[in-house]
Amino acid sequence: MNRLEGKVEPNNISFEEIYEGYEQSFQHLVTVDEVDSFAKLTGDYNPVHIDTDYAKLTNFGKRVVHGMLTSSFISTIIGMRIPGPGSLWLSQTINFVNPTYIGDIIEIKAIVTRVSRSTRTVTLSISITNQNGLKLVEGESVVRMLEVKKEKKVEMNSIQKVVLITGGSRGIGAATAVKLADEGYFVAVNYVNGKSEADNLVNEINSLEKRAIAVQGDVSKWDDVERIFAEIEDQVGPISSVVHCAAPTPIPQLFEDLAWDIFQANIDVQVRGAFNCAKRAIPQMLENKNGSFVFLGSIFTDGTPPVQQSAYVTSKAALNALAHSLAVEYGPKGIRFNSVNPGMTQTQMIANIPDKVKMLTKMNTPLRSLAEPVDIANSIAFLLGPQAAHITGETLRVCGGIFMG
Repeated sequence: MNRLEGKVEPNNISFEEIYEGYEQSFQHLVTVDEVDSFAKLTGDYNPVHIDTDYAKLTNFGKRVVHGMLTSSFISTIIGMRIPGPGSLWLSQTINFVNPTYIGDIIEIKAIVTRVSRSTRTVTLSISITNQNGLKLVEGESVVRMLEVKKEKKVEMNSIQKVVLITGGSRGIGAATAVKLADEGYFVAVNYVNGKSEADNLVNEINSLEKRAIAVQGDVSKWDDVERIFAEIEDQVGPISSVVHCAAPTPIPQLFEDLAWDIFQANIDVQVRGAFNCAKRAIPQMLENKNGSFVFLGSIFTDGTPPVQQSAYVTSKAALNALAHSLAVEYGPKGIRFNSVNPGMTQTQMIANIPDKVKMLTKMNTPLRSLAEPVDIANSIAFLLGPQAAHITGETLRVCGGIFMG
C-alpha cells in the first residue's frame, strides 16, 4: 500500500496478466482544501460539507466529506492501478456505508472478480475504508481495457522513402520529383544529358527544405544502372520505389521511312531501362518485403493510336505488359508494379506536334483540356503511396476521359 502524495504511479500491467483475485490498493489523506475545491468544482455548497459551525450542530459533529469526493478515487484506482492506463470505466454501483471526515486516511481497494478476454473487460469489487478499518464505500465497477496498436520500432534508415525517377530532369519526371519530395521522399533525379536541368530541379527541391540528388546515367545500359543505384545507396540508402519516365522524344515518322534503329532506341530506353532498374532494385526490395514501381505508359496504347508513332506506341505497350507480368510474379513477395498512361500532356515532348493537332485533341477530350505534368505526378504519387497499397498490375489512365474503358 502506498500513501498518495499527490499522484498515484501507474501500474503498467498488461490485460493478459490480469486474473481473478488480482488486487490493487492505495491510501490517501483527505484534506480540507480538497473538500473546498470539490465544492467549487461541483457547486455543491451543502453546509454539512463546507460550514464547520453548521456541521457541529448535526449528529456528525464535524464537516462530512462529499460522498462523491470519496468515491472519485475509484476512478484513480481504475485509471492508474487496475486495469491501469488505457482503461475505460463502463459502469459503477455505489453504496455509501459510513461518512468520510476531513483528516481521514482512506484506503481504496479493487479486487478482480471476473475477467472476459473476448470483450477485454474486468469486473472489480470496490471498497473504501478509513484508518480504523471502517468501511466507507462499497460497490462494483465494470471496466474495459482498450487495445492500442503498437507502433513498429524500426531504424530510420529502413523507413526512409527513397525514390529513383528515371528521366526525371524535366516534364512529367520533374513534376513527379517535386510532388514526391513534398510527400517526404528522398528523390534521386536521373538524367542522361540534361545536367543543368537536373541540377536546377534538385536545387529547387532542396531550397524548400526537401531532399533530392541528381544522378547521371543511361538506364538502357546495365553498367550505368549499376552505378546509378550504387551512388544513391552510398549517399542515401536503399531505393524503395522506382518511377520509370525515361523515353526518347516521340518524333512523328512514316513507317516506310522508319529504320529499326528508332524502334531499338525506344525499346532500349523504355523497356530495357525498366528491365534493368527492376533487376537492380528487386533484390533489396525482396529483402525488405516491400517496394513499388510505376512505369510511365501512354494512352496511345489504348484504342486507336496516332499515326507515325509506331516505335513509341509499341514500346509503351510492351512497357505496360512488363508491368502486368512483374506484378503477378512479385505481388506475393510484397512488390507492386503499376503503370500510369497519360493523355497528351503539356510538356516539351509534344513540342513537335502541330498546334492544330493539340487543339483537336483538346476538343475531343471530355474535360476539354490537355493534362499538366502535375496531374500525372499526382497519380504517380497515389500509386506509390499507402492509399494504393492493395493496387498492383493496374494501368491508371490520366487522359481527361479521351479514352474510357
